[in-house]
Amino acid sequence: MITTTEHKRAIQGAQAFLFAPGNKVDIVRKALNSEAQIIIVDLEDAVPLNDKLATFRILRDELPNLLKAYPNRIILRTNAINTPFIEQDLELVSSVGIDAIVLPKAESLAQLSEIEDRLRRPISFIPMIESAKGIDQLKSIASHPSVIRVTLGNIDLQADLNMKCSLDESELLPLKFEMVVASRLFNLAAPIDGVTVNFQFTELIKAHIESAKRIGFAGKLCIHPTQVGPVIKGFKPSTVEIENAQAIISAAVNSNGAAVQFNGKMVDRPVVLMAQQILQQAGIQ
Repeated sequence: MITTTEHKRAIQGAQAFLFAPGNKVDIVRKALNSEAQIIIVDLEDAVPLNDKLATFRILRDELPNLLKAYPNRIILRTNAINTPFIEQDLELVSSVGIDAIVLPKAESLAQLSEIEDRLRRPISFIPMIESAKGIDQLKSIASHPSVIRVTLGNIDLQADLNMKCSLDESELLPLKFEMVVASRLFNLAAPIDGVTVNFQFTELIKAHIESAKRIGFAGKLCIHPTQVGPVIKGFKPSTVEIENAQAIISAAVNSNGAAVQFNGKMVDRPVVLMAQQILQQAGIQ
Protein backbone atom coordinates (compact mmCIF):
# COMPACT_ATOMS: atom_id res chain seq x y z
CA MET A 1 0.00 0.00 0.00
CA ILE A 2 1.27 3.47 -0.86
CA THR A 3 2.60 5.46 2.06
CA THR A 4 1.04 8.61 3.48
CA THR A 5 4.08 10.55 2.25
CA GLU A 6 3.53 9.34 -1.31
CA HIS A 7 -0.17 10.16 -1.09
CA LYS A 8 0.67 13.64 0.15
CA ARG A 9 3.06 14.18 -2.75
CA ALA A 10 0.38 13.08 -5.19
CA ILE A 11 -2.01 15.67 -3.77
CA GLN A 12 0.66 18.37 -3.75
CA GLY A 13 1.49 17.80 -7.41
CA ALA A 14 -2.03 17.26 -8.77
CA GLN A 15 -3.79 19.67 -11.11
CA ALA A 16 -7.23 18.03 -11.49
CA PHE A 17 -9.40 17.19 -8.46
CA LEU A 18 -12.61 15.51 -9.63
CA PHE A 19 -15.67 15.32 -7.39
CA ALA A 20 -17.69 12.10 -7.33
CA PRO A 21 -20.88 11.67 -5.24
CA GLY A 22 -20.31 9.32 -2.33
CA ASN A 23 -23.75 7.76 -2.65
CA LYS A 24 -23.05 6.61 -6.23
CA VAL A 25 -20.16 4.16 -6.22
CA ASP A 26 -20.53 3.49 -9.93
CA ILE A 27 -19.74 7.15 -10.62
CA VAL A 28 -16.80 6.98 -8.20
CA ARG A 29 -15.42 4.07 -10.22
CA LYS A 30 -15.91 5.97 -13.48
CA ALA A 31 -14.11 8.95 -11.97
CA LEU A 32 -11.19 6.71 -11.02
CA ASN A 33 -10.94 5.65 -14.65
CA SER A 34 -10.56 9.29 -15.72
CA GLU A 35 -7.32 11.25 -16.05
CA ALA A 36 -7.96 13.12 -12.79
CA GLN A 37 -5.04 12.67 -10.42
CA ILE A 38 -7.22 13.00 -7.31
CA ILE A 39 -10.83 11.87 -6.85
CA ILE A 40 -12.80 13.61 -4.11
CA VAL A 41 -15.51 11.28 -2.86
CA ASP A 42 -18.10 13.81 -1.75
CA LEU A 43 -20.09 13.29 1.44
CA GLU A 44 -21.36 16.87 1.58
CA ASP A 45 -23.29 18.70 -1.17
CA ALA A 46 -23.58 15.74 -3.54
CA VAL A 47 -25.39 13.57 -0.99
CA PRO A 48 -29.02 14.38 -0.07
CA LEU A 49 -29.76 14.61 3.65
CA ASN A 50 -31.89 11.47 3.65
CA ASP A 51 -29.07 9.49 1.97
CA LYS A 52 -26.29 10.33 4.45
CA LEU A 53 -26.60 7.18 6.56
CA ALA A 54 -26.96 4.87 3.56
CA THR A 55 -23.91 6.50 1.97
CA PHE A 56 -21.87 5.82 5.11
CA ARG A 57 -22.81 2.13 4.97
CA ILE A 58 -22.08 1.83 1.25
CA LEU A 59 -18.67 3.47 1.48
CA ARG A 60 -17.72 1.55 4.61
CA ASP A 61 -18.04 -1.61 2.48
CA GLU A 62 -16.77 -0.30 -0.87
CA LEU A 63 -13.93 2.09 -0.01
CA PRO A 64 -11.41 -0.45 1.36
CA ASN A 65 -11.20 -2.24 -2.00
CA LEU A 66 -11.09 1.03 -3.93
CA LEU A 67 -8.30 2.33 -1.69
CA LYS A 68 -6.29 -0.82 -2.34
CA ALA A 69 -6.73 -0.44 -6.08
CA TYR A 70 -6.18 3.35 -6.15
CA PRO A 71 -4.33 4.15 -2.89
CA ASN A 72 -2.87 7.48 -3.97
CA ARG A 73 -5.93 8.97 -5.65
CA ILE A 74 -8.87 8.96 -3.22
CA ILE A 75 -9.72 11.58 -0.62
CA LEU A 76 -13.01 12.46 1.07
CA ARG A 77 -14.88 15.71 1.36
CA THR A 78 -16.59 15.46 4.72
CA ASN A 79 -19.51 17.52 5.89
CA ALA A 80 -18.70 20.72 7.78
CA ILE A 81 -17.58 20.34 11.36
CA ASN A 82 -20.65 22.12 12.76
CA THR A 83 -23.10 19.68 11.15
CA PRO A 84 -24.61 16.57 12.76
CA PHE A 85 -22.97 14.40 10.09
CA ILE A 86 -19.34 15.00 11.01
CA GLU A 87 -19.22 12.20 13.59
CA GLN A 88 -20.39 9.68 11.01
CA ASP A 89 -17.90 11.03 8.48
CA LEU A 90 -14.99 10.77 10.90
CA GLU A 91 -16.04 7.24 11.82
CA LEU A 92 -15.82 6.38 8.12
CA VAL A 93 -12.38 8.04 7.86
CA SER A 94 -11.17 5.95 10.80
CA SER A 95 -12.71 2.67 9.74
CA VAL A 96 -11.38 2.62 6.17
CA GLY A 97 -8.05 4.39 6.81
CA ILE A 98 -8.46 7.61 4.82
CA ASP A 99 -5.28 9.74 4.86
CA ALA A 100 -6.61 13.08 3.56
CA ILE A 101 -9.85 15.06 3.63
CA VAL A 102 -11.27 18.18 2.06
CA LEU A 103 -12.86 20.14 4.90
CA PRO A 104 -15.70 22.39 3.74
CA LYS A 105 -16.36 25.74 5.39
CA ALA A 106 -13.05 25.69 7.24
CA GLU A 107 -13.10 28.68 9.59
CA SER A 108 -10.40 28.20 12.21
CA LEU A 109 -7.22 26.36 13.08
CA ALA A 110 -9.07 24.97 16.11
CA GLN A 111 -11.48 23.10 13.83
CA LEU A 112 -8.60 21.20 12.23
CA SER A 113 -7.08 20.38 15.60
CA GLU A 114 -10.46 19.20 16.87
CA ILE A 115 -10.84 16.79 13.96
CA GLU A 116 -7.41 15.28 14.63
CA ASP A 117 -8.27 15.01 18.32
CA ARG A 118 -11.44 13.12 17.44
CA LEU A 119 -9.57 10.85 15.05
CA ARG A 120 -6.71 10.44 17.53
CA ARG A 121 -4.21 10.73 14.69
CA PRO A 122 -2.94 13.30 12.17
CA ILE A 123 -4.66 13.58 8.80
CA SER A 124 -3.82 15.69 5.77
CA PHE A 125 -6.21 18.60 5.22
CA ILE A 126 -7.33 20.57 2.20
CA PRO A 127 -9.41 23.30 3.87
CA MET A 128 -12.07 24.99 1.72
CA ILE A 129 -12.18 28.77 2.11
CA GLU A 130 -15.80 29.64 1.45
CA SER A 131 -17.03 32.08 4.09
CA ALA A 132 -16.21 35.44 5.63
CA LYS A 133 -14.86 33.66 8.73
CA GLY A 134 -12.68 31.43 6.56
CA ILE A 135 -11.20 34.45 4.81
CA ASP A 136 -10.57 36.17 8.13
CA GLN A 137 -8.77 33.10 9.50
CA LEU A 138 -6.99 32.11 6.27
CA LYS A 139 -3.42 32.50 7.52
CA SER A 140 -4.21 30.75 10.78
CA ILE A 141 -5.80 27.84 8.93
CA ALA A 142 -2.87 27.60 6.51
CA SER A 143 -0.46 27.47 9.43
CA HIS A 144 -1.80 24.15 10.74
CA PRO A 145 0.95 21.50 10.28
CA SER A 146 -1.42 19.00 8.65
CA VAL A 147 -2.61 21.36 5.90
CA ILE A 148 -1.07 20.50 2.53
CA ARG A 149 -3.06 22.78 0.19
CA VAL A 150 -5.94 25.22 0.45
CA THR A 151 -8.83 25.44 -1.99
CA LEU A 152 -11.48 27.97 -2.86
CA GLY A 153 -15.17 27.27 -2.37
CA ASN A 154 -16.19 29.94 -4.84
CA ILE A 155 -19.92 29.18 -5.04
CA ASP A 156 -20.61 28.96 -1.29
CA LEU A 157 -18.44 32.02 -0.75
CA GLN A 158 -20.55 34.10 -3.12
CA ALA A 159 -23.67 32.99 -1.26
CA ASP A 160 -22.13 33.77 2.13
CA LEU A 161 -21.04 37.26 1.05
CA ASN A 162 -24.09 38.00 -1.11
CA MET A 163 -21.79 38.50 -4.09
CA LYS A 164 -22.92 38.73 -7.71
CA CYS A 165 -19.78 37.74 -9.58
CA SER A 166 -19.22 38.36 -13.26
CA LEU A 167 -18.62 35.42 -15.57
CA ASP A 168 -14.86 35.57 -15.09
CA GLU A 169 -15.20 35.89 -11.28
CA SER A 170 -12.62 38.68 -11.29
CA GLU A 171 -14.18 39.88 -8.03
CA LEU A 172 -12.50 36.90 -6.31
CA LEU A 173 -8.95 37.77 -7.45
CA PRO A 174 -8.01 39.64 -4.23
CA LEU A 175 -8.89 36.56 -2.17
CA LYS A 176 -7.03 34.28 -4.56
CA PHE A 177 -3.94 36.44 -4.14
CA GLU A 178 -4.29 36.14 -0.34
CA MET A 179 -4.48 32.35 -0.70
CA VAL A 180 -1.31 32.30 -2.80
CA VAL A 181 0.52 34.44 -0.23
CA ALA A 182 -0.68 32.30 2.70
CA SER A 183 0.40 29.14 0.87
CA ARG A 184 3.86 30.57 0.28
CA LEU A 185 4.18 31.78 3.88
CA PHE A 186 3.59 28.27 5.22
CA ASN A 187 5.36 26.33 2.44
CA LEU A 188 2.19 24.72 1.11
CA ALA A 189 1.69 23.56 -2.45
CA ALA A 190 -0.02 26.19 -4.60
CA PRO A 191 -3.76 26.62 -4.02
CA ILE A 192 -6.56 24.83 -5.86
CA ASP A 193 -9.12 26.91 -7.73
CA GLY A 194 -12.85 26.46 -7.22
CA VAL A 195 -15.32 24.90 -9.64
CA THR A 196 -16.57 26.12 -12.99
CA VAL A 197 -20.23 25.11 -12.81
CA ASN A 198 -20.90 25.36 -16.55
CA PHE A 199 -18.99 22.31 -17.78
CA GLN A 200 -20.29 22.65 -21.36
CA PHE A 201 -18.83 26.14 -21.87
CA THR A 202 -15.27 25.08 -22.70
CA GLU A 203 -13.98 28.59 -23.33
CA LEU A 204 -15.10 29.66 -19.86
CA ILE A 205 -13.16 26.96 -18.01
CA LYS A 206 -10.09 27.75 -20.13
CA ALA A 207 -10.41 31.40 -19.10
CA HIS A 208 -10.82 30.43 -15.43
CA ILE A 209 -7.74 28.17 -15.62
CA GLU A 210 -5.61 30.86 -17.24
CA SER A 211 -6.69 33.49 -14.71
CA ALA A 212 -6.00 31.18 -11.75
CA LYS A 213 -2.63 30.13 -13.17
CA ARG A 214 -1.52 33.73 -13.68
CA ILE A 215 -2.18 34.59 -10.04
CA GLY A 216 -0.32 31.54 -8.71
CA PHE A 217 -2.82 28.67 -8.44
CA ALA A 218 -1.76 25.25 -9.69
CA GLY A 219 -4.92 23.11 -9.71
CA LYS A 220 -8.69 23.17 -9.96
CA LEU A 221 -11.75 21.41 -8.60
CA CYS A 222 -13.69 19.63 -11.36
CA ILE A 223 -17.36 18.65 -11.36
CA HIS A 224 -17.37 16.70 -14.63
CA PRO A 225 -14.85 14.40 -16.34
CA THR A 226 -14.82 16.62 -19.45
CA GLN A 227 -13.14 19.33 -17.37
CA VAL A 228 -10.22 17.14 -16.33
CA GLY A 229 -8.22 17.21 -19.57
CA PRO A 230 -8.35 21.01 -19.99
CA VAL A 231 -7.42 21.49 -16.33
CA ILE A 232 -4.36 19.25 -16.50
CA LYS A 233 -3.27 20.74 -19.82
CA GLY A 234 -3.95 24.29 -18.64
CA PHE A 235 -1.98 24.11 -15.40
CA LYS A 236 0.93 22.04 -16.65
CA PRO A 237 3.70 24.06 -18.35
CA SER A 238 3.52 24.14 -22.14
CA THR A 239 6.26 22.76 -24.39
CA VAL A 240 7.41 26.31 -25.12
CA GLU A 241 7.54 27.17 -21.40
CA ILE A 242 9.57 24.04 -20.69
CA GLU A 243 12.01 24.70 -23.51
CA ASN A 244 12.50 28.31 -22.44
CA ALA A 245 13.04 27.24 -18.82
CA GLN A 246 15.65 24.68 -19.85
CA ALA A 247 17.40 27.27 -22.01
CA ILE A 248 17.44 29.82 -19.16
CA ILE A 249 18.97 27.34 -16.73
CA SER A 250 21.51 26.23 -19.31
CA ALA A 251 22.49 29.86 -20.02
CA ALA A 252 22.85 30.55 -16.29
CA VAL A 253 25.04 27.46 -15.77
CA ASN A 254 27.25 28.30 -18.74
CA SER A 255 27.73 31.88 -17.54
CA ASN A 256 29.49 30.69 -14.34
CA GLY A 257 27.66 33.29 -12.29
CA ALA A 258 28.17 36.20 -14.67
CA ALA A 259 25.31 38.30 -15.99
CA VAL A 260 23.78 36.81 -19.12
CA GLN A 261 20.96 37.67 -21.51
CA PHE A 262 18.34 35.33 -22.93
CA ASN A 263 15.87 36.45 -25.60
CA GLY A 264 16.70 40.07 -24.83
CA LYS A 265 16.10 39.73 -21.09
CA MET A 266 18.61 39.71 -18.25
CA VAL A 267 18.84 36.34 -16.53
CA ASP A 268 19.29 36.72 -12.77
CA ARG A 269 18.50 34.57 -9.76
CA PRO A 270 14.68 35.20 -9.66
CA VAL A 271 14.44 34.34 -13.37
CA VAL A 272 16.37 31.11 -12.78
CA LEU A 273 14.14 30.23 -9.81
CA MET A 274 11.02 30.71 -11.93
CA ALA A 275 12.54 28.50 -14.63
CA GLN A 276 13.25 25.80 -12.02
CA GLN A 277 9.65 26.02 -10.80
CA ILE A 278 8.36 25.45 -14.33
CA LEU A 279 10.50 22.32 -14.69
CA GLN A 280 9.34 21.06 -11.29
CA GLN A 281 5.70 21.56 -12.31
CA ALA A 282 6.43 19.62 -15.49
CA GLY A 283 7.96 16.77 -13.46
CA ILE A 284 11.39 17.30 -15.00
CA GLN A 285 13.20 18.42 -11.83
